[in-house]
Amino acid sequence: MPTAEFGGIWGYNSRQLLASHGPWGTAAEMRELVDRAHTLGLAVLFDVVLNHGSAKMNSLWNWDGYGPDNCGGIYFEGEVDTPWGKRFAFQKAEIQDYLKQACRTWIEEYGVDGLRFDSVHNMPWWLLQQITCGLKEHYPNKILIAEITPENPKVVTDAGFHSCWLHATHFDSLKAMQGEGGRTDRMAMLKNMVAPHNFGNIGGVHSVLGSHDQIGDRHGGKQDGQGTHRYFVSRFGGRGNWHARAQCRAWFCFQNCCKGLPMTFMGSETLQEDWWHVDQHHRFNWDLAQGSDAASVDMRSLVTASNKLRISHAALTQDQHRFVHEDKENAVLVFLRWTEESACLCIAHFGEEQFEKDSYAVNTSWGGGRRWRLVLSSQAKEFGGWDGSSTPEAEADGSGKIHISIPKWSVLVYSAS
Repeated sequence: MPTAEFGGIWGYNSRQLLASHGPWGTAAEMRELVDRAHTLGLAVLFDVVLNHGSAKMNSLWNWDGYGPDNCGGIYFEGEVDTPWGKRFAFQKAEIQDYLKQACRTWIEEYGVDGLRFDSVHNMPWWLLQQITCGLKEHYPNKILIAEITPENPKVVTDAGFHSCWLHATHFDSLKAMQGEGGRTDRMAMLKNMVAPHNFGNIGGVHSVLGSHDQIGDRHGGKQDGQGTHRYFVSRFGGRGNWHARAQCRAWFCFQNCCKGLPMTFMGSETLQEDWWHVDQHHRFNWDLAQGSDAASVDMRSLVTASNKLRISHAALTQDQHRFVHEDKENAVLVFLRWTEESACLCIAHFGEEQFEKDSYAVNTSWGGGRRWRLVLSSQAKEFGGWDGSSTPEAEADGSGKIHISIPKWSVLVYSAS
């Protein structure tokens, strides 16, 4: 979320694009935060809001003095209002330079590894191209991510961003859970999550369990009048519900197996409930993150294991993918990801049916005689599942099929060399 000086409460009403948000600490402390993250092996991306200025306490508003016809002064004149504040005067060379320098400030002075651009559909396309072109020229190793609504692959193929922020994968997961569109549409949605818009491996940023847009609520839990902004676990029964916990585990693992960059909003990894906000009752719950709550420990263990698997198995971060098995009736989708040296067979089962005693046949498409070893099961006992839920190892028969047990609401990953 944004770090520039802002009005409001979440950061999306920028007041000074070249300054870090004062109430959070000094600029030096912000740099120290980035440096510390790097020592822990973590990349840091900052959220930048270049499409409008703050509607509240905006020090740039009427910067050159008030006038009845100047529409906010030199930074804003000639532009239109948005629901969040007035757009910057994009046609001015000085404003274009101001926005470009804001991006360079975060990279050069704070050492961030990339930028996420908020709501770029509210900016001129030609300006986006200028910004991305300049940043790529000066900082070729920094990643540039764009939020655009509706999602448009051209933000990658034409506007110059490396990746597109994906809202659809979250909403498709909800539709799949709720049975919208029937079995055929459910399978199509799952397949699009695996390879969204045919992007390359970093072309899309997934937030299957929800981002701040779907989890955050500034109106006492009634953001949209219906109270649908919630953590994923709260949508399906709460952290006290075994099925809700199992479904969260399965979707998290599924996201980590898909092409794209997986993103998890704070609190999802601890099974925090209800909605997120900055008030003391709904902000990130550190007790769940650091304590011994059993449900949280199970989910955190699963998240850790899944993340380590993604890092250690190159097949899960390459462009190659192939759908090898589709079972619409039982909501089982299997896809292969591979390199020249190894492969991962990803088996997603989003249903209540249970297949025990190695009774389910899965096509691997990698030939017979090969042994497949289970490297992750979202229903393993250490994550909140049970012993014997999955087959630890299987050898493909002459047709390339393996016969395994598949637990309900699960994602299994098998590896072969």
